[in-house]
Amino acid sequence: MTRDKAKRLFLAAIILLTVAQGLSSSVFSNYFKEVYQVDSVQRGFLEIPREMPGVLCVVVISLLGSMGNVSMAFIAYGLSCLGLLVLGLLSPSYGIMMIFLFIASLGEHMMMPLRDSIAIDLSKEGKTGTFLGKLKGRMLFASMMTSLAVFIGFRVGIFWFGQGMIPSFCLALVIAAVGAGFILKLKKECPELNVPQRHKQASGQKEKHSFKKKYLPYYVVTAVYGCQKRVRIVFGPWIIIELLAKGADTLALLGIAAHFAGSLFAPLIGRFLDRYGVKKALVLEGCGIASIFAFSGWVAGNIAGETLGTVGAPLFVAYLVYILINLTDHFNTVHTFLMKQLADDPADVMENLSFGLSVDHVIAVVLSGGLGILWQTWGPQYVFYIAAAASLVQVCVAGWLKKIGE
Repeated sequence: MTRDKAKRLFLAAIILLTVAQGLSSSVFSNYFKEVYQVDSVQRGFLEIPREMPGVLCVVVISLLGSMGNVSMAFIAYGLSCLGLLVLGLLSPSYGIMMIFLFIASLGEHMMMPLRDSIAIDLSKEGKTGTFLGKLKGRMLFASMMTSLAVFIGFRVGIFWFGQGMIPSFCLALVIAAVGAGFILKLKKECPELNVPQRHKQASGQKEKHSFKKKYLPYYVVTAVYGCQKRVRIVFGPWIIIELLAKGADTLALLGIAAHFAGSLFAPLIGRFLDRYGVKKALVLEGCGIASIFAFSGWVAGNIAGETLGTVGAPLFVAYLVYILINLTDHFNTVHTFLMKQLADDPADVMENLSFGLSVDHVIAVVLSGGLGILWQTWGPQYVFYIAAAASLVQVCVAGWLKKIGE
């Protein structure tokens, strides 16, 4: 199979998984609220089974590393399908739901570093940022169309939450299974892509350790991203669901706008990286994200304090905040590019992307419950202000890279 054909097959598989996630994980907040009636504290603690797979990701991928990236991707799709099968068809109790939420989430989290690593392997030299941006843009377009389907589905009654079958989850299961078939085809027809993370050295020699002090800037940036992502995934939607009391159809409509904006923004980040480099991109990331979260905190605090209304212009300001918060996700491409630039060995990239994901999720698990308590006890604005302050670390890392000459 030619490289271009392999790229198309890979893009198709990733787009299908993106659609499946748009029909399921993107509406988990509404699922938790409407089926299990969780409050903001419970929602924060539900991030533990949701995000613990990210903490364990480095261990799981390390154990399966001898299988090759594409084989591991097939397993990841299978885990996602198993989780969706139970959540979508069997109406589980709260405890069982958390177990299969964990399983579905493990598949989703395994695909994060695997997706980026396979994309790097498929990209041409000097065009890594551009291909990663293209991949992100295609994913966002798929997410936008899925959000439109979710909006229409919930508005006309095709989709719903309740006891028994969850239609959007069942549809996600079918689509993810088709994506798994594409991954299997890629594995069979492009075996050179399915190489293990690291080939063993000569018999009797110790395998070289890939976690190095040199990669510390990547680990630091990833830890900060864990804080930012937690606020984006959990408390961005909570502005719409909790403070404005809007349903899944409104969130889906906002998702369409956010994904459309992201589909334009993500390729720009990729091109910016290829043209200006990772240090300037980190400065842009830190300043941009700090500004967005500071503004979001001000809006959320004023809505909660009833000094800002929830109709008319203030309502659309809150919607704009949600869209801006979602744009912060696309700076993750900068971190992947940073790891590629720092790596001494191509095999280090996959192992450290998975390790970085675990660092990210350790922060997520540690912070999630506390941020939920902070939201409920002191006010939602402080959740966003903490994320804004943490974002300035990216600027410091850019200076660090300049100092050490990377």
